[in-house]
Amino acid sequence: MTHRVLVIDDDASMRDSLIELFSLEEFECDVAETGKKGLALFQLHRPQLVVLDAQLPDVSGFQVCQMLKKDPLLRRTPVVMLSGRFTEPQDRIQGLELGADEFFLKPFDPVLFVARVKNLLRTTAVPAS
Repeated sequence: MTHRVLVIDDDASMRDSLIELFSLEEFECDVAETGKKGLALFQLHRPQLVVLDAQLPDVSGFQVCQMLKKDPLLRRTPVVMLSGRFTEPQDRIQGLELGADEFFLKPFDPVLFVARVKNLLRTTAVPAS
């Protein structure tokens, strides 16, 4: 089964790294560099998992996570938040309280990251559209 992942990150090198990681797992990957574009792609493709940077140029990743998790039709989709700026424990707690299923600090261990993503996909089983 092929999984579809949405990456929302304004850092082109991070997007490229994530695309490469996911391609090794044979996941389909959509990318957006802003929260608004990410939300639009989410509505269009209904991915099975979202990887979301906490700091975006238009709206915060925290707000995007909150929007996704408030919608009854979308809340089951796992969200993995990433941040290189919001690194304090209270930042991670805030992301998790808003509904993120994981919160990784940049830079992160790619092997652990992929293992957590696979686990989330296995345990949430949101059907592909």
